[in-house]
Amino acid sequence: MSLTSLDAAPDGTLVLQFWLYRIGAYLLINVMDDPAWLAMMFC
Repeated sequence: MSLTSLDAAPDGTLVLQFWLYRIGAYLLINVMDDPAWLAMMFC
């Protein structure tokens, strides 16, 4: 089953998948874009 298929998924799984994507997008946009976080990760 691919991650993009919305059929045949239990209802709790779809909500959890939505929040994981949302949290991942937030981290990607706000944390990875911040130069201070990048300096801390690579030093």
